[in-house]
Amino acid sequence: MKKINIFIHTYKINEWKKVQDEQLEYINNSGLGDISDIHICPYDSELKTQLDIWEHSKINDCNYLYLHNLGITWQGTDYEDITASYRRWTIDGVVINWKEYISYLDEYDVVGDNWKDDNLISNWNSDSKYKDMVYSKHFATNHWWTKSDYVKKLQNPIEYEKKFPKFANRMSWETWISSYDGNFKEVRNDISKEPNNAYQNRKSKK
Repeated sequence: MKKINIFIHTYKINEWKKVQDEQLEYINNSGLGDISDIHICPYDSELKTQLDIWEHSKINDCNYLYLHNLGITWQGTDYEDITASYRRWTIDGVVINWKEYISYLDEYDVVGDNWKDDNLISNWNSDSKYKDMVYSKHFATNHWWTKSDYVKKLQNPIEYEKKFPKFANRMSWETWISSYDGNFKEVRNDISKEPNNAYQNRKSKK
């Protein structure tokens, strides 16, 4: 089995340490902690963590698990519980059941949950002022497994983000990993887990 590198994007706001500790506990309980190199990336943008992965892939032959502290900006709001629940659901998949997810990398380039095809924003949020934009294909959880051979084919994340208007930078963070013509594997699909009420009230974020 190829070496495993786990990159955890840690946005240091609110109770970030509590979330990071929870993620590391999941990793250690799953057995991943014993066989992986863990990179904690304390940035204000997922783009920067993805850049670290991209640079790492140039000189390494390995598999990657990408995690971020999903829900951190909703702490202290009415949506804290549902976003935290979504984060734990995603980790139950990619971390606790990591052996299944990583097994698919022999055939697929990226493996994750809740896959979304290209879709007009208006199809799920008709009130958005960006409703005429297309949200490109991606894993909605933005927690995924991939491999260095695939990542090195992707565009530099900084250059990729420049394709998007400033108000849509999150779209670039979520779609970068699936921006190349690769093979993508969805393991689980349960849209009921997605905190859509939170996403439709983004002004509540902290």
